[in-house]
Amino acid sequence: MSENFRGAVLMMICMAAFVLNDAFVRLAGDSLPLAQILFFRGLLTTIALLLVAFYTGVFKLKVPSQDKWLIFFRSATEALTAYFFLTAVMNMPFANVTAILQILPMTVTLAAAIVFKEKVGAFRISLILLGFFGVILIINPAQEGFNMYAGYALISVLLITTRDLLSRKLSVDVPTLIPTVSASLGVLLFSILLITNTAFQPLGLQNSFFIGAAAFFIIFGYYTAVLVMRAGEISFISPFRYTAVLFALLLGFVFFDEQPDKIALLGMLIVMISGIILMLRNNSIQEKATS
Repeated sequence: MSENFRGAVLMMICMAAFVLNDAFVRLAGDSLPLAQILFFRGLLTTIALLLVAFYTGVFKLKVPSQDKWLIFFRSATEALTAYFFLTAVMNMPFANVTAILQILPMTVTLAAAIVFKEKVGAFRISLILLGFFGVILIINPAQEGFNMYAGYALISVLLITTRDLLSRKLSVDVPTLIPTVSASLGVLLFSILLITNTAFQPLGLQNSFFIGAAAFFIIFGYYTAVLVMRAGEISFISPFRYTAVLFALLLGFVFFDEQPDKIALLGMLIVMISGIILMLRNNSIQEKATS
């Protein structure tokens, strides 16, 4: 098996894991409040990540003070993202929310141009605008049944973009596991704040399974994401992140009996095509800069 093929398979597995996490959270959300789901999922994931961190000894490494603040703010954005994104997942067509999230390569590119003064030519700007048009088609404000939760999905995109910009500023010496553990802990602490104002519901066997499965798949997603970064060429592997939309379409149909309309499907296709071309263009520019 070639490294590129292995990387592509790992990327698809990674995307499937994250989409399955979202699906199990939504299934649990049919009878449990989001704060309770975030708390128990956060508890399981934080314990698991802490065990790995202590086993590998990453906490023994010294983290520069400026990185500590970056990790703190990154964790805060992660906690807010979990709330806004999963609220959207529970109240919008499943595949639509996942597709909106795929505009991230475009928002990160645009934000990097604004914040870090990175050069973005007319071609990439046109791809970003095309991607935004695709999101408008997915949201489709004119459709019957449109609700405010599309705004929650867009807020989560802005928050993840902010998180990724903060990640770019971290020192290269900071192990990936430290901000990952911190983010998980941030979500857990935020859920404790939310749960104090939420009526506690009995879990039951079914919901315990849903939350346990969500925790497993989000941890597995993080693990495979690390493997992806170490396999093959980024220019070949990165477009496979858009398989998340296909997985979401499948799970939305199987689990939630959802079928997006033709306009939403067109929007998804536009986001996927413009995103893939933009990622290939970004990778090409990066390779030329480092050669």
